[in-house]
Amino acid sequence: MDSADYRGLLEDDGEDGSHVEKIRLQPGQFSYDNKRGRRIYLGVLLVSLAFNLLFAASYLRASFLLSEKSSPYAKLERNREEPYVIVTPYSSENEALQDQLWYDINVDAAVVALSDDWASQHDLRKAQRFPWDQTKGLYILHGYHNLHCLKLVYISMSEYRRGVPQTRSWHHVSHCLDALRRQIICDADDTPRATDRRAEVVSGLLQHRRCRSWDQLEEFATQNTACYKRPDNPDAEGTSKLSRFKHCPPGSGYVVTDDYISTDELLVGLPEESLQDHL
Repeated sequence: MDSADYRGLLEDDGEDGSHVEKIRLQPGQFSYDNKRGRRIYLGVLLVSLAFNLLFAASYLRASFLLSEKSSPYAKLERNREEPYVIVTPYSSENEALQDQLWYDINVDAAVVALSDDWASQHDLRKAQRFPWDQTKGLYILHGYHNLHCLKLVYISMSEYRRGVPQTRSWHHVSHCLDALRRQIICDADDTPRATDRRAEVVSGLLQHRRCRSWDQLEEFATQNTACYKRPDNPDAEGTSKLSRFKHCPPGSGYVVTDDYISTDELLVGLPEESLQDHL
């Protein structure tokens, strides 16, 4: 192993050759440096692997949230956190307050006017015409429709409890109950609500959920207003359905006229509670 051919692979003329030879003649020192280098390399590798795993997890989580957080139309995100609770003012023992809150729910903002181009871009079918801009159709925001249904069911139950005549038809009440049933099944909320050892049946206490902002939905509705407002007494003589669309906010740019002639029957199929006369 100490032949001239073998030494030729390690040695070189001049200072570099001498340096290489010195390293060859100190195997103990080389072994120590080699072990230390391996440990450093292994440490760097482990740190790099950990960072890569964290990055991958963060990326997958961000991708999941990105696919879940934005609604397709108003681009609402689940950026509001709220706890599960048992009682709110809407289920208060103060029945006068409770009734007032439910009756005060206003869903007029549900009616929006969206351009045909926007509707086409979002795969929506063309809707009946908005009186003050024939390039736009009338739409009902679904969240408001569900809120309208809850209000209607509450009013019906409240009237029954007090023993007064029903102002809502059973047909409409059952329709709203079915609409809410289908919404719950559609959402398929898989949140596990923790139970507690207590006489009252409750679950989910101290847990939180992430919600979309209703205020942002109202902002979207306002930006696309259909100038709608339900009259206090829709049965009064002289009131027309067209007059409900004459409440355009300042700066809307719409010109309201009294001689509008609809090409289709106005307000067909829109929610009774906020738009049509009582059934």
